[in-house]
Amino acid sequence: MSASNGKPWIELDGVDLARGGRPVLRGVSATLSGRAIGLVGANGAGKSTLIGALLGVLRAQRGRIRVMGLELPQHALEVRTRAGVMAEQAGIFPGGSGVDAVAYAGQLNGLPRREALRRAHRALDALGVGEERYRATDGYSTGMRQRCKLAMSLCHDPEVLILDEPTVGLDPAGRIQLLTLIRGLAEEGRRILLSTHVLHDAEFLCDEMLLLESGTVAYAGPVATLVDPGAGSMIAEGEGLDLAVVESLLAAGLDARLEEARTRTGSVTATRLRFLSHGDTDLTRFWAVVARHGAEVRRLRRDSVSLEDAVLTVMDGARERSRGGRS
Repeated sequence: MSASNGKPWIELDGVDLARGGRPVLRGVSATLSGRAIGLVGANGAGKSTLIGALLGVLRAQRGRIRVMGLELPQHALEVRTRAGVMAEQAGIFPGGSGVDAVAYAGQLNGLPRREALRRAHRALDALGVGEERYRATDGYSTGMRQRCKLAMSLCHDPEVLILDEPTVGLDPAGRIQLLTLIRGLAEEGRRILLSTHVLHDAEFLCDEMLLLESGTVAYAGPVATLVDPGAGSMIAEGEGLDLAVVESLLAAGLDARLEEARTRTGSVTATRLRFLSHGDTDLTRFWAVVARHGAEVRRLRRDSVSLEDAVLTVMDGARERSRGGRS
């Protein structure tokens, strides 16, 4: 999904929030405008507390919070009216069918019974729920329960969806199916905040990330910037890429080395050259050295960093800074 060019809809400035006398959020600042934002962090990082603050349920001791341009907690009721929430721990209303549960959620959001029922059917249709909507929810599978909970959050047609671990308990096929439905909702114009510890879910859905580490911001911004911050390893494959080429690259100021490409069984398939490039200037130097040595480059590619590796690197850096600040 491409990044949104719209106005920021989550704005945090120096937010401190303690619960039970224990600091949970500490100096949290971020400005986010993506269609789908991934809120990622370990258990205890402050994700649930931040969601409570964004909904005006929890009050920050210091700092400023704006959601959809609305100041919190002053406009908490309006924010909650314009948002749909799918909480991880919340269940489905018992004692009825799926459509009954979704319609009741609509009524709790202020819709008259008939309008709530109409919108419940529309939400279930959008999520691909057929005749199962008339079955008792007690017999629902995990996947059906998650779809029903998502429909409950959608019934009043909110501008923003706040989803807390929506794929928990689902098998891989069910996860992709539900995330595809959520991505469709974002493409229709809704803003999504996805709280998750599953990085594959965030990578599939989100164009921006807010990474929390022990109540502080480790990273806030586009996923593309997190994965490719501008410098990266380039891998060259071909003929004549030997130690002499590496030595010339080092003399030209490029960090370069030879490495062996291996199969899964461990056998060597080729020797390739890896070097660090910070942009066009470094690439120009590389090609000049290659031409001088008469080497032949058949393939040149960037060794892209996985989202998981990038997140782990950022989180490790945040932990090191936190330890340094306490020393």
